[in-house]
Amino acid sequence: MVQAMGRLADRVLARLAPTTQADAGCTYEWETCYCKGGLRYRRKCMYGCSGVPNHCYSCTVTGTC
Repeated sequence: MVQAMGRLADRVLARLAPTTQADAGCTYEWETCYCKGGLRYRRKCMYGCSGVPNHCYSCTVTGTC
């Protein structure tokens, strides 16, 4: 339930927050959160880009362990 609320909050924030253009070399990287019940949970993160605060999205199912 907590994860569902987190995902919903992230979607709402993504629609309301202004978007920021990152440098050409800045890309999202996948970060592993955990494996549970045979499913792999990961999240997209961006660190160290000028003009863009460090941030990560919620963990989501991206495959199997």
